[in-house]
Amino acid sequence: MHDVVVYMSSLPKIADHDRKAQVLRAFEAGARSQGASVVLQHERRVLPCRLAVILGWVGKSIKGPHIQLRQDVITQQAQRGHRVMPIDGSCFKFADLHNRFLRYSLDGVYYNANIYANKNSGPEKWQHISHELGLRCAPWRATGDHILVCLQRDGGWSMKGTDMWAWTQQTVRKIRAVTRRPILIRPHPKNPIDMNALRDLPGVKLNPEGSTIQDDLSGAWAAVFFNSSASVAAVLQGIPIFVADNDCVSWSVANHDIANVEAPATPDREQWLWDLSAAHWTDQQSRSGEIYRHFLSFI
Repeated sequence: MHDVVVYMSSLPKIADHDRKAQVLRAFEAGARSQGASVVLQHERRVLPCRLAVILGWVGKSIKGPHIQLRQDVITQQAQRGHRVMPIDGSCFKFADLHNRFLRYSLDGVYYNANIYANKNSGPEKWQHISHELGLRCAPWRATGDHILVCLQRDGGWSMKGTDMWAWTQQTVRKIRAVTRRPILIRPHPKNPIDMNALRDLPGVKLNPEGSTIQDDLSGAWAAVFFNSSASVAAVLQGIPIFVADNDCVSWSVANHDIANVEAPATPDREQWLWDLSAAHWTDQQSRSGEIYRHFLSFI
Protein backbone atom coordinates (compact mmCIF):
# COMPACT_ATOMS: atom_id res chain seq x y z
CA MET A 1 0.00 0.00 0.00
CA HIS A 2 1.23 3.49 -0.84
CA ASP A 3 1.64 6.12 1.85
CA VAL A 4 0.22 8.92 -0.31
CA VAL A 5 -1.67 9.16 -3.59
CA VAL A 6 -2.00 12.68 -5.00
CA TYR A 7 -4.89 12.82 -7.46
CA MET A 8 -4.16 15.08 -10.40
CA SER A 9 -7.37 13.57 -11.80
CA SER A 10 -9.34 15.47 -9.12
CA LEU A 11 -8.75 18.65 -11.14
CA PRO A 12 -11.25 20.17 -13.59
CA LYS A 13 -10.09 21.28 -17.01
CA ILE A 14 -10.40 25.03 -16.48
CA ALA A 15 -8.26 28.11 -17.05
CA ASP A 16 -6.36 27.95 -13.74
CA HIS A 17 -5.58 24.23 -14.09
CA ASP A 18 -1.84 24.93 -14.01
CA ARG A 19 -2.02 26.68 -10.64
CA LYS A 20 -4.08 23.85 -9.19
CA ALA A 21 -1.60 21.32 -10.58
CA GLN A 22 1.26 23.21 -8.90
CA VAL A 23 -0.51 22.90 -5.55
CA LEU A 24 -0.82 19.13 -5.87
CA ARG A 25 2.73 18.66 -7.17
CA ALA A 26 4.06 20.70 -4.25
CA PHE A 27 2.45 18.31 -1.78
CA GLU A 28 3.78 15.33 -3.71
CA ALA A 29 7.32 16.71 -3.50
CA GLY A 30 6.94 17.48 0.21
CA ALA A 31 5.67 14.02 1.11
CA ARG A 32 8.51 12.41 -0.87
CA SER A 33 11.03 14.58 0.95
CA GLN A 34 9.79 13.06 4.21
CA GLY A 35 10.38 9.50 2.97
CA ALA A 36 6.77 8.70 2.03
CA SER A 37 5.99 6.44 -0.93
CA VAL A 38 3.96 8.68 -3.24
CA VAL A 39 2.00 8.15 -6.47
CA LEU A 40 0.94 11.08 -8.64
CA GLN A 41 -2.29 9.69 -10.09
CA HIS A 42 -3.47 11.07 -13.44
CA GLU A 43 -6.03 8.34 -14.14
CA ARG A 44 -9.59 8.39 -12.81
CA ARG A 45 -8.95 5.26 -10.78
CA VAL A 46 -8.71 5.00 -7.00
CA LEU A 47 -5.58 3.42 -5.53
CA PRO A 48 -5.29 2.08 -1.95
CA CYS A 49 -3.22 4.37 0.27
CA ARG A 50 -2.98 5.80 3.76
CA LEU A 51 -3.53 9.38 2.57
CA ALA A 52 -5.40 10.43 -0.58
CA VAL A 53 -4.90 14.07 -1.57
CA ILE A 54 -7.51 15.82 -3.71
CA LEU A 55 -8.26 19.39 -4.68
CA GLY A 56 -11.66 20.56 -3.46
CA TRP A 57 -14.62 18.53 -2.23
CA VAL A 58 -17.97 17.27 -3.55
CA GLY A 59 -21.16 19.33 -3.86
CA LYS A 60 -24.72 18.15 -4.31
CA SER A 61 -25.36 19.23 -7.87
CA ILE A 62 -22.03 20.27 -9.44
CA LYS A 63 -21.10 17.41 -11.78
CA GLY A 64 -18.21 16.24 -13.91
CA PRO A 65 -15.79 13.30 -14.13
CA HIS A 66 -13.36 14.95 -11.72
CA ILE A 67 -16.18 15.36 -9.17
CA GLN A 68 -17.08 11.67 -9.52
CA LEU A 69 -13.42 10.80 -9.00
CA ARG A 70 -13.37 12.84 -5.80
CA GLN A 71 -16.49 11.06 -4.58
CA ASP A 72 -14.96 7.65 -5.35
CA VAL A 73 -11.79 8.59 -3.46
CA ILE A 74 -13.75 9.81 -0.44
CA THR A 75 -15.95 6.70 -0.37
CA GLN A 76 -13.18 4.14 -0.81
CA GLN A 77 -10.82 5.78 1.68
CA ALA A 78 -13.59 5.74 4.30
CA GLN A 79 -14.35 2.09 3.56
CA ARG A 80 -10.68 1.20 4.05
CA GLY A 81 -10.35 3.27 7.21
CA HIS A 82 -7.83 5.66 5.68
CA ARG A 83 -7.65 9.43 5.27
CA VAL A 84 -8.52 11.96 2.58
CA MET A 85 -6.85 15.36 2.51
CA PRO A 86 -8.88 17.96 0.58
CA ILE A 87 -7.15 21.22 -0.33
CA ASP A 88 -9.53 24.17 -0.29
CA GLY A 89 -9.44 27.90 -0.99
CA SER A 90 -8.23 30.62 1.33
CA CYS A 91 -10.54 32.23 3.85
CA PHE A 92 -8.59 35.41 3.11
CA LYS A 93 -9.18 35.19 -0.65
CA PHE A 94 -10.73 38.68 -0.72
CA ALA A 95 -7.14 39.88 -0.12
CA ASP A 96 -5.28 36.78 -1.38
CA LEU A 97 -5.93 37.23 -5.10
CA HIS A 98 -3.21 34.78 -6.14
CA ASN A 99 -4.20 31.99 -3.72
CA ARG A 100 -0.92 32.08 -1.85
CA PHE A 101 -2.55 30.59 1.25
CA LEU A 102 -4.75 27.48 1.04
CA ARG A 103 -6.53 25.31 3.60
CA TYR A 104 -5.55 21.70 4.30
CA SER A 105 -7.65 19.29 6.37
CA LEU A 106 -8.44 15.61 6.83
CA ASP A 107 -11.62 13.73 5.89
CA GLY A 108 -13.66 16.78 4.94
CA VAL A 109 -13.84 20.53 4.49
CA TYR A 110 -16.28 21.35 7.29
CA TYR A 111 -14.39 23.54 9.71
CA ASN A 112 -15.99 22.42 12.98
CA ALA A 113 -16.38 18.77 12.01
CA ASN A 114 -13.13 17.73 10.32
CA ILE A 115 -9.45 17.76 11.27
CA TYR A 116 -7.46 20.93 10.62
CA ALA A 117 -4.91 20.29 13.40
CA ASN A 118 -5.07 23.95 14.35
CA LYS A 119 -6.67 24.18 17.80
CA ASN A 120 -5.12 26.54 20.37
CA SER A 121 -2.58 27.88 17.90
CA GLY A 122 -0.27 30.78 18.58
CA PRO A 123 -0.24 34.09 16.68
CA GLU A 124 2.62 33.26 14.29
CA LYS A 125 0.55 32.22 11.27
CA TRP A 126 -1.76 35.24 11.61
CA GLN A 127 1.24 37.54 11.89
CA HIS A 128 2.66 36.05 8.69
CA ILE A 129 -0.63 36.17 6.75
CA SER A 130 -1.53 39.67 7.92
CA HIS A 131 1.92 40.93 6.95
CA GLU A 132 1.92 39.27 3.53
CA LEU A 133 -1.64 40.30 2.63
CA GLY A 134 -1.75 43.69 4.37
CA LEU A 135 -4.59 42.69 6.70
CA ARG A 136 -5.63 43.90 10.13
CA CYS A 137 -8.43 43.03 12.50
CA ALA A 138 -10.42 46.25 13.01
CA PRO A 139 -12.36 46.91 16.24
CA TRP A 140 -16.01 45.87 16.22
CA ARG A 141 -18.21 48.65 14.85
CA ALA A 142 -21.48 49.90 16.29
CA THR A 143 -22.36 51.99 13.24
CA GLY A 144 -23.64 51.30 9.77
CA ASP A 145 -26.77 51.37 7.71
CA HIS A 146 -27.58 48.41 5.50
CA ILE A 147 -27.58 44.68 6.16
CA LEU A 148 -25.60 42.67 3.63
CA VAL A 149 -26.88 39.20 2.75
CA CYS A 150 -24.22 37.14 0.95
CA LEU A 151 -25.40 34.31 -1.27
CA GLN A 152 -23.44 31.23 -2.22
CA ARG A 153 -23.04 28.87 -5.10
CA ASP A 154 -26.21 26.83 -5.42
CA GLY A 155 -25.28 23.15 -5.18
CA GLY A 156 -21.83 23.83 -3.75
CA TRP A 157 -20.58 21.65 -0.90
CA SER A 158 -20.92 24.41 1.71
CA MET A 159 -24.70 24.61 1.18
CA LYS A 160 -25.13 20.96 2.28
CA GLY A 161 -28.09 20.53 -0.05
CA THR A 162 -29.92 23.66 1.14
CA ASP A 163 -31.69 25.52 -1.66
CA MET A 164 -29.91 28.87 -1.95
CA TRP A 165 -32.86 30.93 -3.11
CA ALA A 166 -35.26 29.43 -0.56
CA TRP A 167 -32.75 30.26 2.19
CA THR A 168 -32.40 33.80 0.82
CA GLN A 169 -36.14 34.46 0.83
CA GLN A 170 -36.56 33.03 4.32
CA THR A 171 -33.60 35.03 5.65
CA VAL A 172 -34.78 38.32 4.14
CA ARG A 173 -38.22 37.83 5.70
CA LYS A 174 -36.66 37.14 9.10
CA ILE A 175 -34.59 40.32 8.83
CA ARG A 176 -37.55 42.37 7.70
CA ALA A 177 -39.60 41.12 10.67
CA VAL A 178 -37.22 42.84 13.13
CA THR A 179 -35.76 45.85 11.29
CA ARG A 180 -36.48 48.34 8.52
CA ARG A 181 -32.83 48.74 7.56
CA PRO A 182 -32.13 48.44 3.82
CA ILE A 183 -30.99 44.99 2.71
CA LEU A 184 -28.28 44.54 0.09
CA ILE A 185 -28.02 41.17 -1.68
CA ARG A 186 -24.61 40.00 -2.89
CA PRO A 187 -24.91 36.98 -5.23
CA HIS A 188 -22.05 34.52 -5.56
CA PRO A 189 -19.89 35.64 -8.53
CA LYS A 190 -20.45 32.24 -10.18
CA ASN A 191 -24.17 32.14 -9.41
CA PRO A 192 -25.72 35.48 -10.54
CA ILE A 193 -29.42 36.19 -10.01
CA ASP A 194 -31.96 38.27 -11.90
CA MET A 195 -33.08 41.51 -10.27
CA ASN A 196 -36.66 40.46 -11.02
CA ALA A 197 -36.24 37.68 -8.47
CA LEU A 198 -36.12 40.35 -5.75
CA ARG A 199 -39.31 42.16 -6.66
CA ASP A 200 -41.37 40.41 -3.98
CA LEU A 201 -38.85 41.18 -1.22
CA PRO A 202 -39.44 44.65 0.33
CA GLY A 203 -36.54 47.06 0.78
CA VAL A 204 -34.05 44.77 -0.95
CA LYS A 205 -31.47 45.81 -3.55
CA LEU A 206 -28.92 43.93 -5.61
CA ASN A 207 -25.29 44.94 -5.20
CA PRO A 208 -23.72 47.00 -8.00
CA GLU A 209 -22.25 44.93 -10.82
CA GLY A 210 -18.55 44.29 -10.30
CA SER A 211 -18.46 45.38 -6.66
CA THR A 212 -16.09 43.54 -4.32
CA ILE A 213 -17.03 42.05 -0.98
CA GLN A 214 -15.21 44.99 0.64
CA ASP A 215 -17.33 47.43 -1.41
CA ASP A 216 -20.55 45.74 -0.34
CA LEU A 217 -19.47 45.64 3.31
CA SER A 218 -18.70 49.36 3.32
CA GLY A 219 -21.19 51.09 5.59
CA ALA A 220 -22.86 47.82 6.61
CA TRP A 221 -24.48 47.44 10.03
CA ALA A 222 -24.30 43.64 9.85
CA ALA A 223 -23.67 40.84 7.34
CA VAL A 224 -25.55 37.55 6.99
CA PHE A 225 -24.25 34.24 5.61
CA PHE A 226 -25.21 30.59 5.40
CA ASN A 227 -21.74 28.98 5.43
CA SER A 228 -19.21 31.13 3.62
CA SER A 229 -15.56 32.02 4.05
CA ALA A 230 -16.56 35.52 2.85
CA SER A 231 -17.77 36.04 6.42
CA VAL A 232 -14.09 36.37 7.40
CA ALA A 233 -13.87 39.64 5.43
CA ALA A 234 -16.74 41.05 7.48
CA VAL A 235 -15.28 39.93 10.81
CA LEU A 236 -11.91 41.50 10.00
CA GLN A 237 -13.65 44.77 9.12
CA GLY A 238 -15.36 44.71 12.52
CA ILE A 239 -18.84 44.15 11.09
CA PRO A 240 -21.01 41.83 13.22
CA ILE A 241 -22.09 38.72 11.35
CA PHE A 242 -24.96 36.25 11.44
CA VAL A 243 -24.25 32.70 10.30
CA ALA A 244 -26.74 29.87 9.73
CA ASP A 245 -24.55 26.75 9.51
CA ASN A 246 -22.40 25.60 12.41
CA ASP A 247 -19.58 24.40 10.13
CA CYS A 248 -18.91 27.92 8.87
CA VAL A 249 -15.33 28.99 9.65
CA SER A 250 -16.64 32.05 11.53
CA TRP A 251 -19.34 30.24 13.57
CA SER A 252 -17.60 30.82 16.93
CA VAL A 253 -17.48 34.61 16.45
CA ALA A 254 -20.88 34.93 14.80
CA ASN A 255 -24.44 35.61 15.89
CA HIS A 256 -26.95 32.88 15.05
CA ASP A 257 -30.39 34.38 15.63
CA ILE A 258 -31.56 37.03 13.16
CA ALA A 259 -33.96 38.31 15.82
CA ASN A 260 -30.90 39.96 17.43
CA VAL A 261 -29.85 41.87 14.31
CA GLU A 262 -30.37 45.26 15.98
CA ALA A 263 -28.23 44.27 18.97
CA PRO A 264 -25.60 41.83 17.70
CA ALA A 265 -22.99 40.26 19.96
CA THR A 266 -19.33 41.12 19.33
CA PRO A 267 -17.23 38.30 20.83
CA ASP A 268 -13.47 38.18 21.27
CA ARG A 269 -11.77 37.17 18.01
CA GLU A 270 -8.12 36.65 18.92
CA GLN A 271 -7.92 32.86 19.39
CA TRP A 272 -10.39 32.29 16.57
CA LEU A 273 -8.18 34.30 14.22
CA TRP A 274 -5.01 32.52 15.30
CA ASP A 275 -6.62 29.10 14.81
CA LEU A 276 -8.12 30.02 11.44
CA SER A 277 -4.77 31.31 10.22
CA ALA A 278 -3.11 28.08 11.35
CA ALA A 279 -5.36 26.14 8.94
CA HIS A 280 -3.69 27.95 6.01
CA TRP A 281 -0.45 26.97 4.29
CA THR A 282 1.71 28.06 1.36
CA ASP A 283 3.07 25.99 -1.53
CA GLN A 284 6.54 26.47 -0.07
CA GLN A 285 5.44 24.90 3.22
CA SER A 286 3.83 22.08 1.27
CA ARG A 287 6.88 21.49 -0.92
CA SER A 288 9.20 21.40 2.10
CA GLY A 289 7.15 18.62 3.70
CA GLU A 290 6.01 20.82 6.58
CA ILE A 291 2.31 20.16 5.94
CA TYR A 292 2.82 16.40 5.64
CA ARG A 293 4.80 16.35 8.91
CA HIS A 294 2.14 18.44 10.63
CA PHE A 295 -0.64 15.96 9.82
CA LEU A 296 1.43 12.76 10.01
CA SER A 297 0.31 11.83 13.53
CA PHE A 298 -3.32 11.78 12.32
CA ILE A 299 -2.67 9.53 9.29
